[in-house]
Amino acid sequence: MAFKVINSSNLIKNVLGECDAIKSICQQIRQIAPTNCTVLISGTTGSGKGLVAQNIFDLSGRSKDNFAHINCATPPETPIEAEIFGHHRKSLLSHYEPSLDQLKSMNGGTLIIDEISELAPECQAYFLEVLEMIERHNMEAEQPIDVRLIVTTQHDLQTLAQQNNFNERLYYHLNIFTIAIPPLRDRGADRIKIAEKLLTQACRKYGKNISGFAPEAVNAINDYHWPGNYRELRNTIERAVVLTQCDYLTADQLVLESPKTTPTEAPVKSETPSNDEPDMSLEDYFQHFVLDHQDHMSETELAKKLGISRKCLWERRQKYGIPRKKGKTAATS
Repeated sequence: MAFKVINSSNLIKNVLGECDAIKSICQQIRQIAPTNCTVLISGTTGSGKGLVAQNIFDLSGRSKDNFAHINCATPPETPIEAEIFGHHRKSLLSHYEPSLDQLKSMNGGTLIIDEISELAPECQAYFLEVLEMIERHNMEAEQPIDVRLIVTTQHDLQTLAQQNNFNERLYYHLNIFTIAIPPLRDRGADRIKIAEKLLTQACRKYGKNISGFAPEAVNAINDYHWPGNYRELRNTIERAVVLTQCDYLTADQLVLESPKTTPTEAPVKSETPSNDEPDMSLEDYFQHFVLDHQDHMSETELAKKLGISRKCLWERRQKYGIPRKKGKTAATS
């Protein structure tokens, strides 16, 4: 898999906004892209980490070379994932001795790893082993392995490492040059500028002619917390454009929650056993819940109800030997 867009200029593509933080990020992209330095991109979900990574790739001297993209939030599928993280999609118990063959085949290329904080502890340790093996190889070999790393995370790896929730040595291997993307709620006037751009795109996409936002809609956009950042703003505007028959979008059509608050959801059952189940362990509760609900709930819905990620759900299925249903629900989840 490779990016098809090749950018030989120093133009930053599709990064919207003029606040100081965004100007600084664009400057950092221009400075770091031509180097071979490992880059760690941090930011909450939907903030644009992938866009920053693509711009770094496009502006680098490697944009025409080998490229691999791995998302740690999903189970591994390819040989390079198995070699880097040490296990197959089908089994967390399969172990590999790193041979570096796949990485050698990528020599001169780029490896982008998304959501590194989602890696299981044993995978973090294995990845660290691979990086240290590369270092030893490059000190001794006539032909060093030259693969650039661009890593993204939605969590603060330093804090996770201090809490023993992320491999500290791996963190220091990755923390060479960090680009921190601010959440949309901290970007001031950029929110409206981005919203106007997204409105234009949505009107073009759905064949609508909407002139802009009503004043109360502008206030709603500025006051809302935007936990989903750019992605949530885009989806909110697209939904309003599809449904409206007006010349301007109103606050009611945007359907936002109260100002400065994160949208709330209906109460869901916690993964912690209730008082009605005093003798049930967390492991028992997990197994009972999955077995009782997997026939009519998708993997995404199960994970959401349990308050865990889909990757965590998958790993616990492996741990407790609970196979996924082969029916329609599992196949479309």
